[in-house]
Amino acid sequence: MWRVIDSETIPFTPYPKGVSSIKRIVEKEKIGTQRISGFGLIQVPPGGSFGPHEHPEREEIYYVLSSSGTLIVGDKEIPVKEGLTLYVSGEEPHGIRNQGDKPLLVVFVTVYK
Repeated sequence: MWRVIDSETIPFTPYPKGVSSIKRIVEKEKIGTQRISGFGLIQVPPGGSFGPHEHPEREEIYYVLSSSGTLIVGDKEIPVKEGLTLYVSGEEPHGIRNQGDKPLLVVFVTVYK
């Protein structure tokens, strides 16, 4: 199986936790992937946040495309900047904050364990 996806046709939609939006380019239910749960972009405006969430059944990778901010994992705060890659196992609550003056754009990939 293979698919070509024109991500330009997929809009960003508001994320219900925090002040941010998400573009879900690949979703397991829509594409029929086996282990990939999701792939897409997270956009966090200045002063916004991608609210804490957890998913013990899935691992996640974040790649920061532009700007900088803070990744929160449990009670830890990790500074993030353009080009940084982060792995999160999913058991602890995690989210992203943008304290900067430019939108923070992050690629995400989630996979089932």
